Amino acid sequence: MSDSTIQHHEESRDVTFRVHRFNPQVDSKPYFDDYTIKLEKGITVLRALNYIKEHVDSTLTFRAFCQAGICGSCSMRINRISKLACTTQVWDELDKAREPGVITIEPLRNLPLIKDLVVEMDPLVGKMKQHSNWVDSKMPEEQWGQKEFLISEEEFSAYDKATDCILCASCVSECTILRANKEYVSPVVLLKSYRMNADTRDGIHEQRLAGLVKDHGVWDCTHCYRCQETCVKNIPIMDAIHGIREDAIERRGTKDTSGARHAEAFMDDIEKKGKLVEATLPIRTNGIAWTLKNLLPMAFKMILKRRTPPPPPLVKASKGIQSLRKEMKEMASHVAKDHQKKSGE
Repeated sequence: MSDSTIQHHEESRDVTFRVHRFNPQVDSKPYFDDYTIKLEKGITVLRALNYIKEHVDSTLTFRAFCQAGICGSCSMRINRISKLACTTQVWDELDKAREPGVITIEPLRNLPLIKDLVVEMDPLVGKMKQHSNWVDSKMPEEQWGQKEFLISEEEFSAYDKATDCILCASCVSECTILRANKEYVSPVVLLKSYRMNADTRDGIHEQRLAGLVKDHGVWDCTHCYRCQETCVKNIPIMDAIHGIREDAIERRGTKDTSGARHAEAFMDDIEKKGKLVEATLPIRTNGIAWTLKNLLPMAFKMILKRRTPPPPPLVKASKGIQSLRKEMKEMASHVAKDHQKKSGE
C-alpha cells in the first residue's frame, strides 16, 4: 500500500452518531438512534448532523443557524459535554469517545425537552426578564436620541469578557445546582446581571442586586466551576459570580441574607481555626429556629450513623494557623486598598 493510500485512509472513516431521539406526539420515552456515515477529516459535528438529516433521516430535529460559533443555536451535549456543534470537530470527539468510533449526541440538560435535540429556552428567558438583564439607562428619557451615552475604555474593560456571551446555554446545561433545583437563577443570568451592574450607564444596580441575593440566587452557587470549564467562549463566569457576592457584601453587609451570613461564618472559622466548625455553621447561617425545623431529622440520622461533626471545643486550630492569619490579614489590607482606590476614582 502506497503512502498516499495510507494517508487517504486516515483522512476518512466510518463514524457512528448515537443521537438522542424523542417525539412527544408518538414516543412514551426517549431513545437513541445510531447513524453510521463515512466522513472526511475536518468535518464538524453540525455538518455531520446536517448530512444525516438531508440524506439519512429527515425526521431528525435540532437547532442551527450561523454555523460560525456566533449565534449559539446549535448548543448540545456531545460526548456528555455541552458544546457548539458548529465549532466541534468530529475527529477531536473520536479521540474522546467512550466507545471507539461512536459519538453520542444529546440535548442540553436542565431545560425542558421539546423534541430530539431541541430544548425550550423560555424558562431561561423568563429568569433573564425577572432579573432585568438589560441596561436600564440613567439618562433622562427626554434626552434619549439627542446624544450618545458613552463610557470609557477603562469602564468597559470591567465587563468586556462578559459581553462575549452568546446565550448558548451550555453553562446552564452543565450547572450542578440546576439539576437539583430548577428555580436556581442559573450561571448565565448571573453573568448577564454582573455585566449590567458593572455598566456605569445602568440605573437599577441596587434593584437588580436585591433580587440576586434572594433564595435561589447568587449564594446558592457551589463553586463547582462546571459553567466556566464548559463555556464555549472561555468567559470567566465564576469571576462574575464572585463579583456579585463581593458587591452584595460591600453594599448590603454580611447580615443581609443567609448566603452573606454563611460567607462571614466560613471566613470567621478559617481565620480562627484554619478549618470549618461544621456543627454550628447552620445555626450561624440560618438561625436556631430554621436549623431545628429543617436539619433536625438529618442530624438524628447522622448521630445513628456516627457521622456527626465534632463539637466546637474539640475543633483544634490547624498547624500553621499563625501564618494563615498573617496571609489573610495581608489579603484584607489589599482588598481595603482596592476599595479605597475605586471609591477615590
